[in-house]
Amino acid sequence: MIVDPDRVGRLIAEIAEAEIASRFGRLEEGDIDTKTGPGDFVTEADRAAEAALKRALHDVYPGAAFIGEESVADDPSLLLSIDDAGAFWIVDPLDGTRNFVEGRREFGTIVALVDKGEIRAGWIYAIPDRALATGSRGDGATWAGARLGPVNAASALGNAGYRAIGNLAEPWKSDLVPRLRARFKTEPARCSAYVYIRLIRGLNPFALYSRVHPWDHAAGVLMLNEIGGRAEYLDDASPYAPVPAQGRPLLVAGTGDLWRSVSARLTSGDA
Repeated sequence: MIVDPDRVGRLIAEIAEAEIASRFGRLEEGDIDTKTGPGDFVTEADRAAEAALKRALHDVYPGAAFIGEESVADDPSLLLSIDDAGAFWIVDPLDGTRNFVEGRREFGTIVALVDKGEIRAGWIYAIPDRALATGSRGDGATWAGARLGPVNAASALGNAGYRAIGNLAEPWKSDLVPRLRARFKTEPARCSAYVYIRLIRGLNPFALYSRVHPWDHAAGVLMLNEIGGRAEYLDDASPYAPVPAQGRPLLVAGTGDLWRSVSARLTSGDA
C-alpha cells in the first residue's frame, strides 16, 4: 500500500472532530454561504476541514496532488489535472453540508487516493456516528474496524434504494424516471457518505445518480468493488472511473446480482 491506511483514517477522524463536529449546531449566519444556488451550501466547517486535510495528507504523501471539492469550486480547472499518470488525493471535507446546516445527523468526510488512474484506497468517516469505513484495493473493506463480507442481496432488496437524478439527460430522463417510480421504492440521496456506508453494510440495495463528482463516489465505489458490488453507467455499461460526469445514469449496487436485477428493471420496457 502506498500509504498507511490507519494513519490516514486517524487524521481524517481528528480533523473531522476538530473542524466539523465542533461546529455542528453552532454555526453563525456569517459562517454559511452558497455556491451554485440557494441549496448548495458551503460553510466555515467545509473550508477549515479542507485546508487541514490538505496539509495533513501532503505530509502523508507529498507526491500526490490535492483535489478538494471547495478548491474545485474556486478553480474548476483543477479537475482537468486528473489523469492516468499521477497520484491524487480526492477529498470531500464535508459531504452532506445541507444536512449539517439544517441539523440532520447525516454528514461525513470522504477521502480517496487515486494513483495512475486507479482508485487505490478510500475512507468515509461518518461524523455523527464517529465511525470509519475504509477500503484498500485488493485488501477488502471495513466498517467500524470490522471486515466486511459480501452483501446479503435478498435482505438489502427489501429496503429502499437511493436516487439523485435531477440532472439526468434525455432520453434517459424520460425512460428511467417513470420506471424507477413505478418499480422501486426510493428515497433521496442527501449524503453520499451515508449512502455508500449503507450500501456496503447491506442495509440498502442500490443508488442511481445523474451528477457524478469524484469526491462523492471514488472511495465508496472502491469499497463496493472490494465486497463484490458493482458501479457502472447504464448508457454504455462502462465502469465507474474517478472523473466527473453530468447527465449520465450511474447505477451502484451492493452485489453484481443486485446491479443486474435493478438495471434490467430500469432499462426494460416490460412490466
